[in-house]
Amino acid sequence: MSINQNTPILKNREDIAVGEIKIAPSILSRAIKNNQEAILMMFKQFIPEDEEVYYIQYLGLQGIWGIGTRSFACLTERRVADITVGRFGEVTYQDGYLEAINSSMIHQPSKLGLYICIGLSIVVSFFTFGLTLLLLPFIVQAYYRLVKCGIVFVIKEGAPVYMFTNRKYLKRANLLCRSITILRENRIIVIKGMPDV
Repeated sequence: MSINQNTPILKNREDIAVGEIKIAPSILSRAIKNNQEAILMMFKQFIPEDEEVYYIQYLGLQGIWGIGTRSFACLTERRVADITVGRFGEVTYQDGYLEAINSSMIHQPSKLGLYICIGLSIVVSFFTFGLTLLLLPFIVQAYYRLVKCGIVFVIKEGAPVYMFTNRKYLKRANLLCRSITILRENRIIVIKGMPDV
């Protein structure tokens, strides 16, 4: 269907939804346990209803002690997507179309750097009367913001889709990467068979 001046995109301003994007705490707590229905509910806020979902997973927590950013992955017939849920209502959604993926990378960094950062924090805490230990969750999160752990999909003419993954869930990221390779090839075949608009 082509859009012309006679085709209303929105009937009136009341059609525009107002408010925040929210993920209910009950849904988030189920999604953290890798409940497929809860994760699907989170992604359905962003992807069209008619788009078939093939793979959804919880990929872990970037940070410690529940103070951090939760990462969730989704693979549909058209796109790979990620939702991160952080503190105080922070929600980030990113996606990339399968046919636009140039390459991907899974990285599992050494733990040595993290252990050194934690060790230095403990040493500094002796001089700050333990106050540095209160910052430890933020130090760990900052470390993983600098030293990436997880999967990256490079999207041509777009932003890369990065999904943080805890080390224990890297096999989930690997399965996602392999699944994308197969679906990407199928998607390219479908697009090539479509008539030019």
